[in-house]
Amino acid sequence: MTIELSLLLSGISVAFAIFFGISNKKRNDKKDAEQETEERATANTLMMTKLENIADDVKDIKRDYKETRAEVQNLHDKVLIVEQSLKSYHKRLDGMNLNIKTDQ
Repeated sequence: MTIELSLLLSGISVAFAIFFGISNKKRNDKKDAEQETEERATANTLMMTKLENIADDVKDIKRDYKETRAEVQNLHDKVLIVEQSLKSYHKRLDGMNLNIKTDQ
């Protein structure tokens, strides 16, 4: 009877050990999945923040480029005006040189 009782207790102990082992494994797997999900969410948030910063930088670069193009166009227009004025000045100067040569 003592042998049967000890075998019964051993069997119950083994059954409980298997049960608790399986339940601990399931709990650990669930915690691992939650932790992995949290890590992914953190990484995705960080990536999204970096992408937003890059998008803002690209917008700033585009705005600066447009401003630079406008400035270059303004300078181009001014250079054209100065060139036209210079041509006009050379024509007048050539006319004056001709008048000076004919007077001598």
